[in-house]
Amino acid sequence: MQIIVNGDDLGYTRGVTEGILEGYHKGILRSTTALMSAQYIEESAELTKDCEDLGIGVHLNLTLEHPLTENQTLTDPATGEFYHGRTEIWKHDPDYHEIYEEWRAQIERFIQVFHKYPTHLDSHHGVHDATPKALEIAQQLSREYGLPLRRYSQFTYVPDFFGSSKPQQLIDILEKYKGQNIEIMAHPAFADLDLYRKSSVCFSRVQELDVLCSSQVMQYIKENNIQLVHYERIQK
Repeated sequence: MQIIVNGDDLGYTRGVTEGILEGYHKGILRSTTALMSAQYIEESAELTKDCEDLGIGVHLNLTLEHPLTENQTLTDPATGEFYHGRTEIWKHDPDYHEIYEEWRAQIERFIQVFHKYPTHLDSHHGVHDATPKALEIAQQLSREYGLPLRRYSQFTYVPDFFGSSKPQQLIDILEKYKGQNIEIMAHPAFADLDLYRKSSVCFSRVQELDVLCSSQVMQYIKENNIQLVHYERIQK
């Protein structure tokens, strides 16, 4: 059995990046995805450059902070930021060509900042398949760059871990999917003031980090011969 434990939101705040690195160095996390418009993304790239066994992908974004491209339909005119929340953008009839250009810019910025290709694609708030047209664009970019796409890869996507606070909850998930290759979405972080002000998901991230670094979980992984892996780029 192989599992990918992916820490979403690399670069969102310093505390998020530090929590992801803690989960990598002291726990079972081996994968993360970067928010390319985040304030701390360059700093995060520097901090992860020696983490040879940490897969880093792109966390495609349409719902948080500022875009990388100029557009007419993706942002709130009052703030210049993306419309906030999981559903708000879809109420404003977004131009899907602008979505393609924005997501492509995020991937290209990753290559520029991290000096390598990302390992895979997923998205903040699950926007990459929030509509059929969004999924079509995400799959097009997946093909263009030769990258696996969350929920459409050989790994079964498992969102069940979100908000978990006890090691047994993760062990129960692993028991449920025993023998399958799965990706577990996680949001580990240290709850700094920046995160507290920005996100409604704050203290639960520390609880998730604690579980990912639990000796009980790591012992279960060892006893059941579970391989901790990350996505690798598809060869063209």
